[in-house]
Amino acid sequence: MSLRYAVLTLLDIEPGSGYDLKRRFERSVSHFWSASHQQMYRELHKLHEEGLLDCTEQRQEGKPDKKIYSLTEMGRAALREWVQRPASAQKIREPFLIQLFAGHLLDREQAREAVQRQLREHRALLQGYEEQNERVLQRDPAVNERYWLAHQTLLLGIEAEKTWIAWAENLLLQLEQK
Repeated sequence: MSLRYAVLTLLDIEPGSGYDLKRRFERSVSHFWSASHQQMYRELHKLHEEGLLDCTEQRQEGKPDKKIYSLTEMGRAALREWVQRPASAQKIREPFLIQLFAGHLLDREQAREAVQRQLREHRALLQGYEEQNERVLQRDPAVNERYWLAHQTLLLGIEAEKTWIAWAENLLLQLEQK
């Protein structure tokens, strides 16, 4: 997948400015796809040049005009074509697991601290996902029905964090016994 389809998807849901898009990205797909602010703006400009996005300027008092992007019919067709293609499963890319793979270079206390640090981070991620899920469940049922599959990505994130936490807690118990 590329950033272009994340951008097209988010603008299919609702038109918006680059700033709006970045905020939406951070609240949704950033949990499983990353992009910098600069990458997002470059992609917006490229998609607009390719005719996949329309751009209208909205006047603002005392500020530069705001550019509002929306999908063109060509953009919607490109998104529809892409979403129907099979996607291959991706392998995990987790720097901490490489560090753990070299864990024989750590003493027991260093290993425990490293796992505990990751455990805190994953617990915080889980809490954030669960809070986001509560907000989703409070939305208009018609909106939830339309974006039911998008919601499934959040539920997978919750389950993945629960699994990660259980694995790390078990690893800490094993480190205590060594």
